[in-house]
Parts: sequence; C-alpha cells; structure tokens
Amino acid sequence: MDYIPAMQTSRVISDNGLQATASGYRIDVRLPWYRSLPVSTVEVGEVCIDGQVIDPGKVTFELEGRSYPLADMENQVDKVWFVLDSAYLNVETTPHGGGEHDVSVTLNLYPPYIRGLKRVSRDRKNLQAR
Repeated sequence: MDYIPAMQTSRVISDNGLQATASGYRIDVRLPWYRSLPVSTVEVGEVCIDGQVIDPGKVTFELEGRSYPLADMENQVDKVWFVLDSAYLNVETTPHGGGEHDVSVTLNLYPPYIRGLKRVSRDRKNLQAR
C-alpha cells in the first residue's frame, strides 16, 4: 500500500489561517489525522499562494514557537504535533498585503504505526489575509 488519497473531509488549512507578515505570509495549518504524529512523519508538499508554487526553501514549519526548515522536519523524531494544535507555515515571498488570496497546501503523512502508508491531504481555500 503506497498511496491513499485524502478523504474529502480532511482539513489542512484553518478557516482563519492566513496572516500577512513583513516577509510574506503565515499559514495556519492543522494535522489532518485522527492521532497525534511525530513531526518527522509529516512532510510539507506543495504550497501555493495565488497560483504561484512557493519554493520549499522559502517555507519554514513552526510548531509551539520553534521553526524548522522543511528539510529538517524529518529529523524531529521527538517533537509531536498534537491533533488539537495549529502549526504554521511561514512563507517568504513578496507580500501582497491584505485582501483575499487563493491558498493551497499539501501535507504527506507517514504514520509510524501503519507500515507503507502515505496519506496525501490537500486543501485549498480563499482566505482574507489579516
């Protein structure tokens, strides 16, 4: 079993999940799984804002006030993302300020207790930047 598509009810992006920052945007994301997972088993796939795919090197993952480059998430074996907690994707890009933006995020999950499973969760929303 290599790939299972996300269920239609999966939520990745929080409804109030976009904030304009001095260096770009901050996207509020939720864990689309029924149990907490180690950060090392979560992979941030494609991130798009207004149809523009963001270079992964310009995105950091933030959980409980600590930020990690996406490439370093696999090393966070002792850090757990709890199902009720938000994490944030900090995106370095030319900010276009407030207004409505089309945001899409893909998260790939590899739960350690289900051998060989890759759960792909995609979410796309039009959000008002705060």
